[in-house]
Amino acid sequence: MKLFIIPSWYPTKLYPKSGTFFRERANILHKSGNSVHIINAIIHPLRDIIYRSNISKNPIEFIDDFGISTLQIEAINQAPKYENGAFKQQHKIWNQIFQDAINRYGPPDGVLIYSTIWAGVSLTETLKEMKIPFGISEHMKEFILPNGFTKKQKNEIHRCYSQASFIAATSSPLLQKMKYQFPEVEDKMTIIPNPVDTDLFKPNPAISKNSKSPFHFIACGLFRAEKEFLFLLDSFHVLSKKYDCILTLVGDGTQESQLRKKVKQLNLENRVSFPGYLQPEALVKKMGEAHALVLSSSVETFGMVVIEAMACGLPVVATKCGGPEFTLQKDTGILVKSNEVESLAAGMEKMMNKYSMFNRNEIRETAVKRFSTKAYAETIQQLFSPD
Repeated sequence: MKLFIIPSWYPTKLYPKSGTFFRERANILHKSGNSVHIINAIIHPLRDIIYRSNISKNPIEFIDDFGISTLQIEAINQAPKYENGAFKQQHKIWNQIFQDAINRYGPPDGVLIYSTIWAGVSLTETLKEMKIPFGISEHMKEFILPNGFTKKQKNEIHRCYSQASFIAATSSPLLQKMKYQFPEVEDKMTIIPNPVDTDLFKPNPAISKNSKSPFHFIACGLFRAEKEFLFLLDSFHVLSKKYDCILTLVGDGTQESQLRKKVKQLNLENRVSFPGYLQPEALVKKMGEAHALVLSSSVETFGMVVIEAMACGLPVVATKCGGPEFTLQKDTGILVKSNEVESLAAGMEKMMNKYSMFNRNEIRETAVKRFSTKAYAETIQQLFSPD
């Protein structure tokens, strides 16, 4: 099957870490025998105009690290405070790059769009006119947040949904939010969990459930507000007063200076480390050094790092922030209230005390069974070819 993969955000020279998981999803479908082309349009915020030399204003075609042909175009937001103008610009650039893709590769058998805003709403009419079936896979936290979308955005999402062949959520909490907001198309909605590469993410046999202190927690993600790493540090500080434990914060982002400052304020320099952003292979190695993962987010549509940790055999302590309620079970981790320092600290303490009760092999088996790349590819292909 010839598939166009169309992500609403994607890695660029300016933001090489944005949407990397969409490239990994495309590779899964590519390795499953599909003819895959990635079509990508990115509109950068106006503040990025100073970096315009790194922005490809004309369409460029290249083969990515996975061997997938990629067609990409970028632009600067011309109307940052004008919603109608933003929609018009998005519509123009997406249709420009899509028509270019048709000219280069010919019409696809199906189009898989990652999120309605912006790719889905921009291409709905074109796909309808060309009679090309398309599916939507949603990944936006705005579905979970109160008043996450403007009235116009909701109207545009509804228009897109009315033409889609299927609409997928990554987790049951996200699916319920989508059904509540768009009940008229709930018969098209389904769950497609995010997949994890279980050939890459594997347990480290050197870490034993009887390992001695210090107990090693790891947390991973972009250093931004909804990940609540500042809140995590407060919880870890409470725990560190009672136990010999350490914390590794993997990632980078706008809050890094705040996090480092807080570590110093809490006198945790000898307990908290910052290895920076890690590529998947390095992340697997770092996870292999830890006993458990902790996720402190206030909102997650899925929480990819949770199943990556599970594939490595790590049990997880996670806040009830959306996705973890779907991915975690009592034999794979501990769920706690979100945005409560004492609750997260208690959950981490419980993990330390009950750690020997978690079976690393069984945790991995759960990840393989529920979130394998094979299951993901088969589900996508079935949705495009239901007969």
